[in-house]
Amino acid sequence: MICYSVFVKAQDEPLKKAFSLGAELGIPNVSVYNIGLTVSGKGELPVSDKLAITATAAYSTFFYKSNLFTSSKTLTAARFIPLKAGVKYYVNQGIYFEGELGTAIETNYLKQDLFAFSIGPGFLIPIDEKHSVDFGLRYEKWSQHQVQQTAIRFAYRFGW
Repeated sequence: MICYSVFVKAQDEPLKKAFSLGAELGIPNVSVYNIGLTVSGKGELPVSDKLAITATAAYSTFFYKSNLFTSSKTLTAARFIPLKAGVKYYVNQGIYFEGELGTAIETNYLKQDLFAFSIGPGFLIPIDEKHSVDFGLRYEKWSQHQVQQTAIRFAYRFGW
């Protein structure tokens, strides 16, 4: 009975401002890249009991598939700075769905700006009242079919 009342109380708590720092693994689909690695920071600002506005800044590196080139020369990995804003809807205190729109700025090669879209679920594993581990899974697509990936994000989340 005590566990039940603590669980219900946790679900009724309002959302708090939060910031997370994370590492991401990207698995590109039908692409010239075989893997992507990203570091990211994400801010959350609650607008209701279950909805928060998000802003994400990241640095991504995508490695080319080695079998694309017949010579021994290996291309330098492609690098991007994704900047996105979106919304995060909490189904309950620990499970959410998130969607974001923004841009991915290529920092080497063509130096183009790509439209970025991502959507996916995630969940929080509480550590204490203000800290948690954030695990997210998302589908992400950048314009002109440059990058389509499934990404996994592990982050440490600070709330206040």
